[in-house]
Amino acid sequence: MSAMPNRRRRGSRDALLALLASNQIDRRQFLKRVGASGVLMLGGPALLAACGGGDGGGTTAPGGGESNGLYVDNWIEYIDVDDDGNFPTIAKFEEVTGISVTYTEGVNSNEDWFGKYQQQLAAGQAIGIDLTMLTDHFVAKMIRLGYLEQIDKANVPNAANLVAGLQSPGFDPNRDYSLPWQSFFTGIGYDIDQTGREITKLSDLLDPEFAGKVGILEGYDDTLVLFLLMDGKDPGTASVEDYVAAADQIREAIASGQIRDIYGNDYLDALQTGDLAISMAYSGDVVANQAGFPSLRFAFPEEGFRIGTDNMIIIKGAANKANAEAWMNFYYQPDVAAELAAYILYMAPVEGAKEAIVAIDPALAEEPLIFPSSEILASAHIVRAFTEEEELTVTEAFAAAVGL
Repeated sequence: MSAMPNRRRRGSRDALLALLASNQIDRRQFLKRVGASGVLMLGGPALLAACGGGDGGGTTAPGGGESNGLYVDNWIEYIDVDDDGNFPTIAKFEEVTGISVTYTEGVNSNEDWFGKYQQQLAAGQAIGIDLTMLTDHFVAKMIRLGYLEQIDKANVPNAANLVAGLQSPGFDPNRDYSLPWQSFFTGIGYDIDQTGREITKLSDLLDPEFAGKVGILEGYDDTLVLFLLMDGKDPGTASVEDYVAAADQIREAIASGQIRDIYGNDYLDALQTGDLAISMAYSGDVVANQAGFPSLRFAFPEEGFRIGTDNMIIIKGAANKANAEAWMNFYYQPDVAAELAAYILYMAPVEGAKEAIVAIDPALAEEPLIFPSSEILASAHIVRAFTEEEELTVTEAFAAAVGL
């Protein structure tokens, strides 16, 4: 399989800085737009084709109201695709259920997607999309604002297959509004040819041996979390003051020259070119790129690491709510979840998928980044939910620390 781009971080820091410099948005507007994702998406090939541009002015996707229709909007390359460009599991879903799916890849980033539809959502208008996949922080925001439909659990009995570690996140403790699509870990990626040793701790990021060869991620929800864990604090319960203090530590590490820069997807390029020896990294990226970069490693740091999830959610006013629940139920069958995981290479959130994937590729069943052990999951941390005011405080601190 060729390496796939990260499905969660597609922002361009250089483009973002240019936008700020042009005075098209002021600093406070920027911080509000960054919000929980910590990064702004400024363009990309996977705009929702039926919707046109993403100017945030409100636009409606062509959702169907028929009993056999379903409109799903997802991240790019976040579902199985065959050599002819077809989606095998969607074809199976349509055959089994009789539901006709309109599938698009319009989620370029959480903020970009939210910006397209915010006005309509706030006005209580249907946006035409039935189901989409957004990340934890933005699901928390959507719940807080009342923009989601509550899941009828009687229609999703296979939700009982959700792995234990993801069953009760703070933002949706009973999973009334969300169900994980795929999960990922934020830990440490490194080139063992450069480090000369295995990396095991978050504190290795601050080892003077790697000064000037360390990368951090441009999402505050990734980077601040790892610095909090480095200090022995739980990011799920840490105070806003703790988050701000972590930002201060990052500022000092940048000023001292320990940290080379902040990165989006390009941290992988920097590791390959030798600009970086060690960097914060996403688990799925490492799995997808190890074949072409055999010295690339991923570490679950001893102090802990972040687990994040892109969640299936049903949009308020969805015309095909029951069909969206049928989609959720279908993808929580272990064999279907295994087929999906074998292509995406992110963590499968469905119990039984590990056993089912053996028929596809036995080696994948032993990959801890796709099927982590209970010990690994016990050290994984979910980021806490913030109020709007808290979120702005933390984002401002992080932006100031990294020079945005």
